[in-house]
Amino acid sequence: MTEHLNHSTVNHAHSSIWRSKHIVKKDFWLIPIYLIASNVIPIILFALVFGIFFMFGYNNKRFISDESILIIGSVIAEIIILLSFYSMHIRDHLIPLAIKRMRVVRKFILTIILTYIVSLVMISLYDWLIQFLPPSLQYSETQNQQLLEKMFENKLMLPFLFIDIVILTPIIEELLFRHLIIHELGKKITYTVATILSVILFAGAHMLSASSPFEMGSYIIIAAGLAFVYIKSGMNLAVSISLHILNNLISFIGIVLTQ
Repeated sequence: MTEHLNHSTVNHAHSSIWRSKHIVKKDFWLIPIYLIASNVIPIILFALVFGIFFMFGYNNKRFISDESILIIGSVIAEIIILLSFYSMHIRDHLIPLAIKRMRVVRKFILTIILTYIVSLVMISLYDWLIQFLPPSLQYSETQNQQLLEKMFENKLMLPFLFIDIVILTPIIEELLFRHLIIHELGKKITYTVATILSVILFAGAHMLSASSPFEMGSYIIIAAGLAFVYIKSGMNLAVSISLHILNNLISFIGIVLTQ
C-alpha cells in the first residue's frame, strides 16, 4: 500500500500542470499579491507599532527603528506571498514536486558553483571598467547595496535579515523572474525572448534607487547567471533558487564581517 501511494504521488508530481503547453494563468496572481503584500504589510506594521507605542509612551529606536519595522514587515509579506502561491496550488501536489526538484539539485552543484564564480569575475571586471566612465556616471556601490547594508546596522535584526535575504527573497524572486517570465510567459513569446525579458526585469527591479544607469550592469550579470542555470537544468526552479541562495548567503556573510 505504501509503495502504491508513493508511486502515485510521484506520478502526480511528474504530470504537474506546469508541464502543459498552456500558460498557468493563475500563477500570474503572484504579481499583484507580491506588489500589494510587499508595500501594504510594512505600512500596516508601521501603523500598529507606532500606534501601540504612542498609547504606552514607549520609544526605543534601537530595536524598533524604521528599518527594523521594514525588515520584519518584509519577512511577514514574503511569508504571505509564499502561502498565497501554495494555496493556489493546494491540489496540484506542489510539495512532492518541490521535493523531487530539490533532489535533482545535487546533479547541478558544479554548474551552480562555476556559474557563481564566473559571475563574480565578470562583476569584478565590470566594476573595474566603471572607473573609466565620466565621474558623474561612476559609483562605488549600487544604491540598492547601500540601502541593504544600512539594514545591517541593527545587529538584533540579523536573524530576520537572514530569513529575508538568504531564504525567502531567492524563492520569491525566482518564482517571479524565472518561473513566471521564462517558464510561463515563454510559452507565448518564446523562451529566448522571455529569458532576455527576465534578465532585464530582474536588473530593473534592483535599480529603483539607482544614481547611475550603469548600476544595472552587475544585476544583469547576476540575472544572466540565474537564467543560465535555470535553462541548463531543464527549467528546474530549485537549481536557480540554490544559486540565488548561494549568492545572497555569501553577500550576507560579507556584509556582516565588514561592518
